[in-house]
Amino acid sequence: MSGANILAGISTWFAQREPRERVIVGAGAVIVVIAAIYMALLPSLSKATELEQRYATLQSDLQWLSEQGQTVSRLANNCVSERIQKGATKDVITRLVRRNQLQMKTLAEQSQGRYLLNLDSTSANRILQLTHQLACQGLSVNALNISPAKASETNYTARLEVQYAK
Repeated sequence: MSGANILAGISTWFAQREPRERVIVGAGAVIVVIAAIYMALLPSLSKATELEQRYATLQSDLQWLSEQGQTVSRLANNCVSERIQKGATKDVITRLVRRNQLQMKTLAEQSQGRYLLNLDSTSANRILQLTHQLACQGLSVNALNISPAKASETNYTARLEVQYAK
């Protein structure tokens, strides 16, 4: 059957119905068409709602991030420009101590990869600079004690306990 024959058959069938039946069939057809349109649009409508909710969430995240910009900028450090040195931990520590022109009294490995350092320096700031460089190499300073040397008030001794950060 062709499309024209189907329409002719439906028209004939519809014409044979009572006026009351024609109203019911017409109303039913309108309801079916409306339901089909709704079902066709439903996925688009739910996707639009989902996208609106996601947009609102992303907008609030963006606002929070922009508010946190000042805090994040204060957290920046200059470790990005430094490369992590290769080699044994003792060698890395020794190189950093020499670079900062500190005198190493002792460097002993404790249990579980911890290292204990005893240093002498003419400047406490150099010791603090060493702790920063150790941190940039991935080492965590677990303990730090800086005190004036007994013989002089211009020299300092330091005791550090370091290990790789977990």
